Amino acid sequence: MHPSRTTSGRPDCARNGGHVRDDDYKASLSSSDTRAGDPVASVIIPVHNSKDVLDDQLRALARQDYEHPFAVIISDNGSTDGLREHIENHCLRGALDLKYVDAAGHPGASFARNRGADAARSELLAFCDADDAVHPSWLRRILAGLDEYDLVGTGLETETLNSASTRASTPFAPPSDQGTSTFLPFAIGASMACRRSTYRELGGMLEYVHASEDMEFSWRAQHAGRRLHFIAEPLVSYRLRTGHRENWKQAGALGYGSAHVRGLYRVHGCPPFRARSICIALLMLGVRNPLLPTAVTKVPTRLWLRLVAAHLGLVRGGRRYGSLAW
Repeated sequence: MHPSRTTSGRPDCARNGGHVRDDDYKASLSSSDTRAGDPVASVIIPVHNSKDVLDDQLRALARQDYEHPFAVIISDNGSTDGLREHIENHCLRGALDLKYVDAAGHPGASFARNRGADAARSELLAFCDADDAVHPSWLRRILAGLDEYDLVGTGLETETLNSASTRASTPFAPPSDQGTSTFLPFAIGASMACRRSTYRELGGMLEYVHASEDMEFSWRAQHAGRRLHFIAEPLVSYRLRTGHRENWKQAGALGYGSAHVRGLYRVHGCPPFRARSICIALLMLGVRNPLLPTAVTKVPTRLWLRLVAAHLGLVRGGRRYGSLAW
């Protein structure tokens, strides 16, 4: 028995004291040490000051039903919360082949993913995020897609990690509508896989794109002749933002990033955003502002902030990168 395991066969930190419970995933901790032999796959997690929620993801990875050895690469994008010590002394080091990578040279998830991919020893790469939790079949299902395709993504769900009130104020598209756009489909960075050779040939993710970088990578892959497949099933539990400031910042960045990426692909036929539609939406949001009762506006404050921030991000990014048209 590995020294990090208890007499019950389950590390203390993988028990029900965490946010992710065994009955959330209906799968037990893997009974085998994932370090047995060279890793067939590497799971890359970009992390920045997410130590408190990262353990949910690590517990979920320890419950994978994937039959082959795999490594988990923690790519630290300048964390200041003691992440390195946390990983080096983590109780799941005996159940997961954990590797810490210093990726503090440049801010952004793209840089962290690229440094993680550089450190991978395997040909198969899978990407997920620190604040989510993958389902037990995630790694097996997403890597199986690489037998036929070059880039694979999956759907996300918000029921497991979020309260009913959080979900009500932050609507989330069903898996059948995720990974779609008016231009080309894309894999979501929180659940994506490809071969290391593909990642390197494409040059990895653009480090100057700080939001929607997963969409840009997917579009670039397809323009290079790579085949993309999206599994329209929820194989990852996605954690929604709860604070007003967090929602404003995230939505604004996504709007700006989306406009940036569309500007990059206008030359390839990507349709622009319509300034008229954005203006009308902002006017409507101005009328339905949080100063009025929610019973009247039907828009929770958190959702209102997200919508305003996203549209303003589109305007800012669209003006800068030429992705707006009247």
